[in-house]
Amino acid sequence: MALGPTTPKPAERPYPSFAGSLTADIVAGLGTSLVVSPLVTIIDTSLTLNASGKDGLLHALGTGIVSLLRKPGHFLSRPSFLAVYAVFSGTYVTNNVVDTVCTHNHVNPVQPKFFIGSAANVSLNLHKDMLFTKWFAPVAPKPLPRASYVLFALRDTMTITTAFVMPPFASPLLQQDPLRLSKPRADFLAQLTLPCLVQLVSAPIHLTSLDLYNNPQHTVRQRLELIGRNYLPCSFGRVLRTIPGFGVGGVLNRWARLELTVKLREMSSSFGHIVEIQSDQLTTL
Repeated sequence: MALGPTTPKPAERPYPSFAGSLTADIVAGLGTSLVVSPLVTIIDTSLTLNASGKDGLLHALGTGIVSLLRKPGHFLSRPSFLAVYAVFSGTYVTNNVVDTVCTHNHVNPVQPKFFIGSAANVSLNLHKDMLFTKWFAPVAPKPLPRASYVLFALRDTMTITTAFVMPPFASPLLQQDPLRLSKPRADFLAQLTLPCLVQLVSAPIHLTSLDLYNNPQHTVRQRLELIGRNYLPCSFGRVLRTIPGFGVGGVLNRWARLELTVKLREMSSSFGHIVEIQSDQLTTL
């Protein structure tokens, strides 16, 4: 017997393309952040301790790694780790979502990713840097100078630009003469090297910002001498933190988004196919 006009309509798919992409954006961002944040926490803590003179860079790095390996649960519950995780998860998820929304609405994502992504990263990083400076400084906690906030913001804007905005422009250049790299290799190289190279420029900015808090009485000459003494370990450490955070982390985040999006669309397609079969069976009753 035919059901006629009362035939039930196929159920809506649980993951439409746009919703599935947003789900992939969030899960990829949170998962990638969980992978990269432990090492970045150790490096950021070590850099702050080294700049303040409370510990050497290599010794602080070793102490942090041992702590992570011996008591990973305790390490992941530390405020320092949670502060770093908030920075990366907020940055990755924001940039992923902005990219998906722009693509869905046929809008070039470069400028929105720069302004919105930079706003998210800089604001979260400023809060993290304020906490780290107070936690690990050699002086009693006090308000962070405005100049330090400005310098931290400049440093982070440089990093976010080279991590999320410039790689799509640099990759095509690497695919041309004389390198002629394949697109996957060019994408990886651009994503890995650009955020690292900019740390060589931003390291003095980072050191100046910390010194304004630790030693506000320093003259320009004293500040330049401090930068000269700490430039190599600081630039090395900041390059080291950038490799997992925005180099490998950026590649992992992009790969995870793609894989999750494909899986969710396959789930959606399979669900829709099952519903169509069930609907066809009902109409033949």
